[in-house]
Amino acid sequence: MLGVIFLSVVVDLIGFGIVLPLLPFYAISFGATPATVALLAAVFSIAQFLTAPLLGALTDRVGRRPVFLACMMVSCCAYIALAFADSLLAIFLARIAAGIGAGKIGIAQAIIADSTGPENRAKGMGMVGAAFGLGMILGPVLGGLLTGPDPLNPNYHLPAFAAAAASLTAFAFALWRLPETRPAGNGTLPPVSRNPLKNLDKINRIALGLILVQFAINFVFAQIEVLFPLFARARFDWHAFEVGIAFACIGCIVLAMQGGMIGPLTRRFGENNLLRIGILGLSFGTLLVVWVVNVPMLALSVLFTATSFAMINPSLASLISRAADPEHQGLTMGAAQSFAALGRVLGPLLGGYLFETVSLEAPYIVGGVLLLLTLVVFYRPIKGNAG
Repeated sequence: MLGVIFLSVVVDLIGFGIVLPLLPFYAISFGATPATVALLAAVFSIAQFLTAPLLGALTDRVGRRPVFLACMMVSCCAYIALAFADSLLAIFLARIAAGIGAGKIGIAQAIIADSTGPENRAKGMGMVGAAFGLGMILGPVLGGLLTGPDPLNPNYHLPAFAAAAASLTAFAFALWRLPETRPAGNGTLPPVSRNPLKNLDKINRIALGLILVQFAINFVFAQIEVLFPLFARARFDWHAFEVGIAFACIGCIVLAMQGGMIGPLTRRFGENNLLRIGILGLSFGTLLVVWVVNVPMLALSVLFTATSFAMINPSLASLISRAADPEHQGLTMGAAQSFAALGRVLGPLLGGYLFETVSLEAPYIVGGVLLLLTLVVFYRPIKGNAG
């Protein structure tokens, strides 16, 4: 089961990785400002925020498999739309559709929660992170190569078609091999609600506290991810090709951490300690950007941020899933993805504004301080979860 979900997610995330380094430059080619680039990232996450809890709750009713497959097909269609985009508006609409399809990550985590015991939960969640890492290794490299090394004559359409092909391949594999881990439940389907927070009262206090931690972490990391191409362009005159290579290096770090090291580290330190260490490391790596004046210093900052984020994600996902009530596992994991998406909405919006109006370093100062405050404020919910 874990192998099937891993292969399904990794192929799909290769498609995600293909378009990631080129999106800011694609938008800039239509006249986008840094704040508009941040908004482009935000609309993806807004769509995910609004739909992920509904999709998670829907899987609790009708089963994981059909909703997971539907999300994959939506992602494929979104990349096709991106390939044919002929205006900034068309790019925005394609990214909104991609945000809806991104609900599959929370569903994948729910499938893993269905298929693993508490003692192996962090390792299972780490496989999703490892899939992300592998996708981030292969995808950005392919995206950079397909875009081309000449910044004056880039090809933004071919990478989008390649991303669509990757998602379609992942859909076909999941359709063939992915079994259902939660049979359809009894009762009526949950009503479609415009309020993604409607069912939060069904999630217990510890899980909610951890979900808020996830919000804060994604708020900060989204600034790093979205603004990195713009920062590298302003500081080192990098373009999609160089940024793609950098994202691939980040993917290598994530893959090494979540694909091999997270299990031994969890057994040695425990999920709670890994989460706290990861938050501290992410804060340090974020604040280090303030002093970046050359590529080696940038590499050191990237090493700290990528390693720490790779340490945080599976530990936090495992803690949330273990805190969730069994009958609301899909709802809880969907809500976690929704709040992560909300962080990825607000973080880039604030970061883009600070980047454009204050300084290149301002978003990273705010992000690093926020992470330290998060560790202090939510120390008790983190400590209160067994692990």
